[in-house]
Amino acid sequence: MAAPNESSNSRDKILDAAADLLAERGVTQLTIQATADAVGITKAGLIYHFKTRDDLLTALVERMVAELDAQVGVPAPDDAEPISLRAKMAELTSFTFDMPASQKKLMANMLAAASAHPHLLPPVQALFTRSYEALDHGPKAGLAQLLSVALDGLLLIELLQLHEFTPDQRAAMRKTVEELARGLP
Repeated sequence: MAAPNESSNSRDKILDAAADLLAERGVTQLTIQATADAVGITKAGLIYHFKTRDDLLTALVERMVAELDAQVGVPAPDDAEPISLRAKMAELTSFTFDMPASQKKLMANMLAAASAHPHLLPPVQALFTRSYEALDHGPKAGLAQLLSVALDGLLLIELLQLHEFTPDQRAAMRKTVEELARGLP
């Protein structure tokens, strides 16, 4: 049996490979065998960590949610110190406008996975709940939530490739969000 650190390291390598496969090929091509091949282990070795493809997808979603929590500064539920709305909006603005293409591709494919596998939605829904609740304080909470929803909408439009904004349009939107966010405490 692998030592705990080895097992954790193997699990991370598997999740890294699965994320790469998901970003490159989409959810329909993410299989236990393809992931095992990408990691360089046997199918049985992968099944030791993830019994099914759904287990692998669930772990990917949970890891992505944890990474997003860390990236956009969603406070832990027991965090006594609420983050300032202006600081939170700066993090969300940067996250939305500066996201690397590779992360957008992964997130788009994760959305596709969640639409095909509804059991993957609860951790994502909890992320949004925590994010909006973190903005739900003070006299400017409505403005903060509106800006957050606008940023989420922009990101969703881009992830789903519903419209491609020009660099000038993106710059104008970013400038507007940043100007409005200056009015937040």
